[in-house]
Amino acid sequence: MAGTASPTRFQRGSALIVTGNAGDRDRLCAALDGLDFDAIYAVADVPQARLVVGQVERLELVLLELGDRERVAAAFCSELRQAAPLDPPTVIALVAVGAAGSMPGRDRLLARGVADWVRVPVDIDEVLARIATALDARGLRLPGRGPVAGDRYRFAFDESQDELLVVDAESGRVLDANPAFLQRSGHARVQVVGARAEAFDALPSVEWRLECLNRLAGEGSARFAGHRERIDGTRYPVDAEVRLSISDGHPVHVYTFRDPGDLGRYRLALSTLGAIGRASGGDAALQQILRHAMDWLECDWGVVAMLCPESAEFTRVVAAEDRALPFGLTESSDREPLLRLLVEGDDILEGRDAWRVVPASSLLRARHYECMIGLPLRDERDTVIGAWLMARAAPLEIDGLVRDGLQVIAMRIGLDLEIRQVREQGRARGLRDALTGLPNRLLFSDRLDSTIKQAHRTGESFAILFIEVEPFPAGDGAQAPVSGDRMLPVVAQRLRSCVRAYDTVARYSGHEFVVILRHIVKREDALRIADKIVRAMDAPLPAGIDPGHRVRTTIGLSFHPDDAILADRLLLQAEEAMRSAKGMGHSNYQAYVVMPEESQRQRLALEEKLRKAERNGELRVYYQPQIDGRTEDIVGMEALIRWENPELGMISPGFFIPLAEQTGLIVDLGLWVLRAACADARRWQARFGLPLRVSVNLSALQLRQGDLVERIGAVLAETGLDPRSLDLEVTESISLKAIPNLLATLQALREIGCRTSIDDFGTGQSSLDYIKRFPADSIKIDQAFVRNIGVDPDDEAIVRATIDMAHNLGRTLVAEGVEVERHVEFLRAHGCDVLQGYLFCRPVPAATFEAMLIERERLFRRIAEPSGAS
Repeated sequence: MAGTASPTRFQRGSALIVTGNAGDRDRLCAALDGLDFDAIYAVADVPQARLVVGQVERLELVLLELGDRERVAAAFCSELRQAAPLDPPTVIALVAVGAAGSMPGRDRLLARGVADWVRVPVDIDEVLARIATALDARGLRLPGRGPVAGDRYRFAFDESQDELLVVDAESGRVLDANPAFLQRSGHARVQVVGARAEAFDALPSVEWRLECLNRLAGEGSARFAGHRERIDGTRYPVDAEVRLSISDGHPVHVYTFRDPGDLGRYRLALSTLGAIGRASGGDAALQQILRHAMDWLECDWGVVAMLCPESAEFTRVVAAEDRALPFGLTESSDREPLLRLLVEGDDILEGRDAWRVVPASSLLRARHYECMIGLPLRDERDTVIGAWLMARAAPLEIDGLVRDGLQVIAMRIGLDLEIRQVREQGRARGLRDALTGLPNRLLFSDRLDSTIKQAHRTGESFAILFIEVEPFPAGDGAQAPVSGDRMLPVVAQRLRSCVRAYDTVARYSGHEFVVILRHIVKREDALRIADKIVRAMDAPLPAGIDPGHRVRTTIGLSFHPDDAILADRLLLQAEEAMRSAKGMGHSNYQAYVVMPEESQRQRLALEEKLRKAERNGELRVYYQPQIDGRTEDIVGMEALIRWENPELGMISPGFFIPLAEQTGLIVDLGLWVLRAACADARRWQARFGLPLRVSVNLSALQLRQGDLVERIGAVLAETGLDPRSLDLEVTESISLKAIPNLLATLQALREIGCRTSIDDFGTGQSSLDYIKRFPADSIKIDQAFVRNIGVDPDDEAIVRATIDMAHNLGRTLVAEGVEVERHVEFLRAHGCDVLQGYLFCRPVPAATFEAMLIERERLFRRIAEPSGAS
């Protein structure tokens, strides 16, 4: 067009084709004919080509087959450059199918003048597109030729029964669409031309799209099966092929969409089952499987539920997808009747008029679903453990292929549900009292240690209540004793009703319970709660147990830090106070009384023992796993110091860490933990091939040391641990006023490669500006908020806001204190990155942690073994 700059058209020059395949020579000659070449030569091998080169005035293009004699071809390329150093010909190599990505001597050929390569047997559109691209790079232009670039092609393009789409290879925008494409999709031409190809290409994800483009670049074509969307939102299956071609001298991608027919249906079903088989384990896999199944049958709504007969709702949804409405899932009351039908063992396979045929479903009627698919989910003993439902607005022919595919998918979902069920039961047995559902002694000990640690940071007080209960007859006359199995659940319920949501109630042993009352401002507050418990227990037992009995309650109280700061000491004092109260009469309570000189004497003795602890080999590093929120695989561990004294036994870090900080011993202790943790992490990385990251706490006193960065760097050099594998945790409550150079120190640690984290987030009083400036890679929300998930809506809101804030700031969110499945479900639903807590594993010695990694490796090896392998 006049006035428009464009690449130069071919001047007089010749083209040379060198290939031993006579069919390829003929096709290439026909393709190049009429493209303004002065002459086109076609020979079988390089010796013949040399004769042509000696006779041709100017050679513009060479299509050169590599074959088995790559060295001869490489030498010929060098000769071509030497013959015309100022204007060498464009050389495009012809290589065997699939070899382009691993061609021998490829780099050497590029250095000697090969501009590009195409596969053989040759595809003419691909060859012309490669030629056009190579000539464009030299400022030359290939005359127009392509699927829509002339009258003889226009007719075939317009009359094709296949859907055709032409897309600019550089911009990704649609250049043309044939009538079949517009008619089947329902779009007007003006809506398609100029739009991004992603809206019409039937590729399901960005990853698939990148793979398609890579294949086009490497091989010149790509094939895939997918679904295209009509303008009304409905979808239909297609077999798609994309080819690299040219139009008006420029590279284009030509999409061809065909009705897959029966072969395509089988291929799509196999593709779906393959994707489901590759789905990773855990809760995320159930959502993936449901989506794959819904994509396969083009369903609008789906749900997977686990049977929970002990629950008020009967079932619990573990995966759900609703594509019909913007406001998400339906109410449980809508799906409950359908789920009850399925767990009785009956299938629901209605391909037409489901909203009329299937009983008791307001969901089907409200949405007018034509198709409903429902299958019970079974474990290996053929026991129904859940149900799977899907529905779609359009009718569906449910033939043998669909039935068989659904049964295979149901078996996979049932397997995942059974694994989840076993996991939940095992975790519950390990941390909860089976009779009352309260935390057991093990979980209570962890809660108490955490409360002591937090009280040290915040300066708040808390109380321990040691409670003993026993039934007694309310009236005269001999009556049978009350069964503890019937009485203790009632006691647990009454105790929970007397305390706040963030307090801890646990069954300690037999008829003994313990309570942690947090945030006690005055001792009288705890005494009032003790009185409330005594009065609540005094009410007659329910009629179903024995209305003629009451519960006699005796309570002892101790207070942190007034009475003691050691966990064992606090419990012992509360128990002593309970015994004293019992001596004064039943249904009574009493607080422990401590002598001041006793407390001071204990502190001095413990300080002396702590000074000798490292030298005597009494210190240990325990590790608590950190779990990926999506896969539940181990991604790291937190290193925690433990002190095991021969006389005192295991001493709570909540007690000796404050003592170490007050005496300055924390600097040496912290360095000892850091060295041990880095050495263990490096050893495990090398043995198991895992990119484990170890987290180590830094105290305020350590952060004040001017040589902290140098010390940490020396430990990393000594142990060989990559700095990126070390995460240094700093408590949020540490202030800039106390440590003026805090931000500079943390930035220096990041500059040597270490990661930094804000620990116990939510317990300090940091401003948002401070958090924004704090050089941290991750935020670790305090376990006090996590434990109240499902209990306190305010704490749930805080957790959600913290996750959103962390992600908006580009930081990883770690949740500690994960103890029950509802914590996991909530945190996953809101995108928490890393989980840590007793639900997965308590802190364990290094040897135990290593045994866990060995077991993980063994399990993954078994999973990777092919089916039937011996």
